[in-house]
Formats: sequence, structure tokens, C-alpha cells
Amino acid sequence: MNNTTALSVDNMNLADAMGFQISASSAQKNNLCRVKPMILQEINKETKKIVPSPVFQMKRDEEEVYCRKMVVRLFVERQRWEKWDSAANTTQRTVMAANLKSDLKDSLGTFNLNRGGFVDDFNALPEDRKQFIRNIKSCKVMMGMTTLIEPFYEGGEPATGFNEETPFIMDVKNRDSKKNIQHSVEKLMRKGLTPAEHTITLTGEAKDMPNGKYIVIHSSLGDLVGFADGDNDILKECVEYVQRSNEYILNKWDEANVENLSSEDAEIVNSIVDVQDFE
Repeated sequence: MNNTTALSVDNMNLADAMGFQISASSAQKNNLCRVKPMILQEINKETKKIVPSPVFQMKRDEEEVYCRKMVVRLFVERQRWEKWDSAANTTQRTVMAANLKSDLKDSLGTFNLNRGGFVDDFNALPEDRKQFIRNIKSCKVMMGMTTLIEPFYEGGEPATGFNEETPFIMDVKNRDSKKNIQHSVEKLMRKGLTPAEHTITLTGEAKDMPNGKYIVIHSSLGDLVGFADGDNDILKECVEYVQRSNEYILNKWDEANVENLSSEDAEIVNSIVDVQDFE
């Protein structure tokens, strides 16, 4: 076989001529590990009883590890509305934005998941409308770098390979957790610091609710560490994640509103195939 022969096609890019492409799922892969605050059922070593423990679960590739404390540097924060759609068996979401004060396009083809704007007298609304609005939750999406403190696998065995800072993304949904983290961020901002150059320590507390327990995140300031090599790349990756996620939602919005588009725009939307679901 002659390894020096070059392939060529007149007036065509070789990649286009051959037709090979990177799949959408591969092209959109990112290095942000998903962190989920959750309640883990564990066996108390002394009482041998099952107890609910507030933990942070991190998924990295095929690994799932847990910790009770994590130290973070926050690079990007966005907000969105979301709700569980049992009929479609999926979570419907709006695009992510800096705040929730504007009308945000959503995956249903509406704005703000049909939540509507500010209501002067919530109690005056019909009960079904009140419940509809309650089912639409605000979510803060936080991205940055984290160090897991004493990580472990389910069952308690210490986890290895998590000593360094790891890029992460985490959804924060309950009011108290968002308030606690915001309090730490505001302390830094008042000092003229960004939360990317100062660590914040996060822990969890289990709270009761009618059908079980949920986790409230507590937040406290750590150390001033400055910026690290590679932070620009992480910031860029976080911003690109937001852009890709929003692009997916906007495509869903266009698909739902194709009848209202111009013929040229409708043709473009209808030509979109194999759109990959975005988390």
C-alpha cells in the first residue's frame, strides 16, 4: 500500500466528498461533570439502621461518587424555568438567562412555560391555575470548578482520582439553597471579588417534606485563591454549554411555531434532523 498518495476530488473539500461527520452527541460532549444535591440512604454504623444522608453526587464518565462537602469556585450562573411533563415523560425548560424578569422562550413553543407574568393577587386565582404555576419551578444553573472533600462510592468505600479540581455543573432548585449560595456570592462581590477567584464551601442539610426529605445547601466563604491556569478554557466551556443548551430550546420553540414562520424559515426548521436531546 502506498502511504504517500493523497486523495483529492476536483472542486470539493475532501471531508465533504467522503461524507464522514462527527455525530451531534460527540460534537456536543463537554467536560462539565454533573453534580446533584440529593438524599442518600445509608446504614448507620453504630445503630445499623438506614438513615437519610444529605450528599452531593458527582457523575464523571461512568463513575458515580458522593461527598458531604464540596469546595467550589463559581464561573457562570444562569436561571431558567422548568417543569416535569408527565405526558411527554420529560422536563420542559426555558432558555437560560441572567435573570427571570423577561419572557423566555421554552421547549413547548411558548414563553415561560405558560406561567405568565407577575400576579398581583395570587390567592384570587382559580385553584387549578395556582397549582399550574406552582408546578413551574425556577432553577439556578451553576458552573465552575469543584474539589470534593473525602469522596466515596455508594456503600462507603473511599473514591480515588478526585483529588484535583474538577469542572462541574449543578442545578440548584429550592429557595433556601439558592438564597444561601447567593449570600456568599454577594459577600464576595461587595469586596470586589468574583466567585471564580475565591472558594465557597458547600454542605447539605436534610429537611422534611410531606413525601420524604430534601436537601438544603449551606454555603460559607473559603479562601482567596486567585485565578488558575486553564480558567479561561473552563469559562469558555461553561458559556458554550449555555449557548448549546439554549440553541436546542430555541430549535424546539421554532418547531412548535413552524406554522407562524415565513416559508423560508419554515423550510429551514423542517430541514433540521437528528437533533440530539440536551440533558
